[in-house]
Amino acid sequence: MSFFNKSQNEDLSEQWRKKYLNLFDAQNKIEHAHHQKEKLLRQFSIQLSILAEGHDRNLDPILLHVREYLKREVEIEELNIALKTFMESVKNLPHKKEKLKADLLFDFLVREYPDAAQQAALLELQKLVNSDETTIEQATDLFIEILKITHPAPPEPEIKLAGEEESVDEVLYTPPIFVDVRVVTEQLQEYLSALVIPEAFQAQMTGIKEALLHPEQSPQAFEELLNEVVNLLINIKEFGEAEQKDIDQFLLHIAAQLSELNVMVTQTTDMANTSVKTRNKLDQSVFTQIRELQVQAIKTTSLDSLKDMVNECFKTIATEIKNHHQQDKELQQNFQDRMAELINKMISLEVETETLKAELKVVHAQNLHDTLTGLFNRNAYNKRLKDEIARYKRYLSPLTLAIWDIDHFKSINDTFGHKAGDRVLALTAKQLQEHTRDTDFIARFGGEEFVMLLPNTTKDAGLFLAEQLRELIQTTGFNSNGQAVPVTISCGLTELLDDDTEDSFFERADKALYEAKHNGRNQCVVQ
Repeated sequence: MSFFNKSQNEDLSEQWRKKYLNLFDAQNKIEHAHHQKEKLLRQFSIQLSILAEGHDRNLDPILLHVREYLKREVEIEELNIALKTFMESVKNLPHKKEKLKADLLFDFLVREYPDAAQQAALLELQKLVNSDETTIEQATDLFIEILKITHPAPPEPEIKLAGEEESVDEVLYTPPIFVDVRVVTEQLQEYLSALVIPEAFQAQMTGIKEALLHPEQSPQAFEELLNEVVNLLINIKEFGEAEQKDIDQFLLHIAAQLSELNVMVTQTTDMANTSVKTRNKLDQSVFTQIRELQVQAIKTTSLDSLKDMVNECFKTIATEIKNHHQQDKELQQNFQDRMAELINKMISLEVETETLKAELKVVHAQNLHDTLTGLFNRNAYNKRLKDEIARYKRYLSPLTLAIWDIDHFKSINDTFGHKAGDRVLALTAKQLQEHTRDTDFIARFGGEEFVMLLPNTTKDAGLFLAEQLRELIQTTGFNSNGQAVPVTISCGLTELLDDDTEDSFFERADKALYEAKHNGRNQCVVQ
């Protein structure tokens, strides 16, 4: 039987060896593509976790834990446990409410309204605002509740029958209500300075703040101003709700796309697994038929019969290989289409994520900057002060606070107009910013007042710097309509002490500023 001589067996072995090597290379390529896809998904998940970091301090450690798992390419069971922990933490997050700070307002109202019933109602409302279960979260809602107590709706007129006389006792005298406009405007200015105003309402809010600088206006004009404040707060609330709705819709859109990505990844993985199973099945079938052919060759005694068996075996194997090749080609095409679609989806999602990230950066910058001067605002100062106090406690390096106030600013507005006042603010801010260190922090605190945090600076060194700035600003006057506009500034400084709080630190510097004003302005005082 020359058909099964040694040379032919070696040739057949070499052919099968080449076939296995080719299939092994193809399998390696598929596995490499799978690893690349998995690496891309891991990188994208890590970027999403970085984007989500900072929204809640309770979730940040868990996000970091998940990110470390993704970087180390751990087993899927361990990653699944970490993701379940993250989901449970999200479900158990406490609902945070930002309480309104209105104690000063309630103190004023209790003194202003001597009626016992109104005082009791105001004190009850104050307890409700300060409680954890309060439903009053917006300043507008608080004002409405206060108005219900201080100005209750008049009772419905009683219908009297003809012939009935009105009793003298039923005619009640309503005493006039006198309101200290100055106190109310100061309280409103404090509330409005703490608010985060969207860019669309900045111009309207600037006009209101300027109007509040003139408490001597008529009662009618003041009532109209209060109505304007309430309407503006309502518009800001509605604007915020609309923005929140847009954000919720976007997050739902992102969640839907991530879910679709998950389905596509699962389908792609199934295709790869199906390809491997089909190839293994083909190899097993070919091996089985070759083994049967070898057994039959040993048993047969007829060369013609053996040739027929070999031809039939090769014909069957060729048909199976052809069918497998066609199926594998279709499967590979589907796999490539799915991968292309998956990559396009991921690119689209990444573009949308980057766009949202850029928009959030712009909004964040607007919330922390003053639009007129370009300096940081009061919100940014409060945040930076906490950081600087924490740094002081850690390293015990000196920290000095300077509070600046432009002298006779109201007179400048009244004499030269608000545009001149705005220019004074802008020029003062520019001088303060350009002649301080990069490590110093400057913010517009409100109105014509600025604050400056000087890290690693004693109060004596801070006074030396403040005197230089004061003398510089004194030479920064300008002309408005042919008239010289003089600009001077007063400053109060203090250095942080071990037992200081944020309030005591600020109050001591503010007291020094008051002393500088009282002593004649255009000077710096240290407490």
